[in-house]
Amino acid sequence: MIVIINKIKSGILNGVGGYLIEVEVDISNGLPYFSVVGLAGTQVKESKERVRSAISNSGYKFPLSRIIVNLSPADMKKDGSYLDLAICMGILREKINEEENFFDETAFLGELSLDGQIKSMKGIISIAISFSEINLKNLFIPYENYMECSELKNINIIPVKSVRDCINILKMDKFKRKTYIEERVEDIKKYYRKIEFNEGKNRIEDEFYEEDFYFIKGNQVAKRCAEISVAGGHNILMIGPPGTGKTMIAKAMKNILPSPSKEESLDITRIYSTVGKLYDGSGLIKERPFRSPHHSSTLVSIVGGGVNATLGEVTLAHNGILFLDEFPEFGRRTIDSLRQPIEDGKVSISRLNRSITYPAQFILLATMNACPCGYFNSSKSCVCRASDIDRYRNKISGPILDRIDIFCEISEINFNEFNEDKRVRSREIGKRVEYAKDIQNIRFKNKCISSNSQMSPKDVFIYCKLSGQAEKMAKDIYDKYKLSNRSYVRMLKLSRTIADLAGEKNISEKHILEAFSYKRAYYKYFRSKE
Repeated sequence: MIVIINKIKSGILNGVGGYLIEVEVDISNGLPYFSVVGLAGTQVKESKERVRSAISNSGYKFPLSRIIVNLSPADMKKDGSYLDLAICMGILREKINEEENFFDETAFLGELSLDGQIKSMKGIISIAISFSEINLKNLFIPYENYMECSELKNINIIPVKSVRDCINILKMDKFKRKTYIEERVEDIKKYYRKIEFNEGKNRIEDEFYEEDFYFIKGNQVAKRCAEISVAGGHNILMIGPPGTGKTMIAKAMKNILPSPSKEESLDITRIYSTVGKLYDGSGLIKERPFRSPHHSSTLVSIVGGGVNATLGEVTLAHNGILFLDEFPEFGRRTIDSLRQPIEDGKVSISRLNRSITYPAQFILLATMNACPCGYFNSSKSCVCRASDIDRYRNKISGPILDRIDIFCEISEINFNEFNEDKRVRSREIGKRVEYAKDIQNIRFKNKCISSNSQMSPKDVFIYCKLSGQAEKMAKDIYDKYKLSNRSYVRMLKLSRTIADLAGEKNISEKHILEAFSYKRAYYKYFRSKE
């Protein structure tokens, strides 16, 4: 007896990537029976009823036979409803005239509704990117998920609306199918271009952003620190009394972030698709994220983890900014848990049966008061005891402080500074940041990094060459202030960014001096007793 097993490729989410799953469907004689094996989770087991109803309500006859569906590899737990469409295609294989080699290079993703429609799903682009990297040629996805995958070049994305629609496309000959898909894709793009035009036709680009550096009075040094931080991807801590503009400067920084590259846009989009934060019809995300969690947020919500190993704010801030306002108010464990993401640019979460690594390359932007009441070293009287001040500042451990490149003191301003004429628009600062970022893109074009802050020790040796005077000054600073190796290397990286903003090839004495000057607040508030 010849046994025919229909094999259809599909996939599931694994972290922020995709994992290829082979769906094997065996339809044989026997009493009506439908079983899914292969370490299927609850949602996958429930797919039996969705598939049965979708097939019947699409006008096809559900086989009254013994049906066994195996999900391979069998030792990996499968969660989610991504496999519905593939299981359905495996059962309806006899309706499709395509050769087996077509299915060897084609995958199907989508959740079925009971009437046979294919629903949009989160994380589709994450799986699509992973499939494009293993040279799959065709991928059938829900119609409404097409735009997020529209810029993928190495895989043919085929949007489908329903089970019947999918079968009809598969029945077409090769040339008719290609024309039909091209027309459908163009219709989708026209539809969403029309929506974008209607939403934006009455909108004129403003000269200023809602949160613009132009409207922030005084604190020129703080604005300079913000520019350097964004230009090179350097972590920054702003310290000052309440009401001096720390939060305003922090929020304005999101408007001077450089535009992400195509690869960075793909990474951001797949992360936000994974957690279901993409808008319907949106394509690749073209702006860097700016995340601002409340200080009451739990460790799991910041770093990620939990029973299902979900991703946290550090991953949602990947390629952007993680803004932690009132930094010492976050839990001590939460603050210390930022060590690995800051240093490695990723978060590794281990569970009993799996280990997941999430990307977490972000700029840490933190603000704090100098004491619990907030008015230490200001025009108002501080009411805190010395022990309270020490306890407050000690919430931020030495290893975390060692990973911060810029310490910026925000001071109160006098009345005359409200009328100063030295203010610069965010758009002008953004142009300078883009200029420095272009220099770094050229410098690191053959490497897996994109900013000065990500340089390895080897990269620092190559790209942070010091002149004789600059090296002497760096040595004096290192010896006098007893810098750690990490602090010294971070000072060199910061100097490299300052030189890039100035358009200078070599790091000079003035760049070293400026870079170290941004440690002044650190010695004032955290090392004052030494």
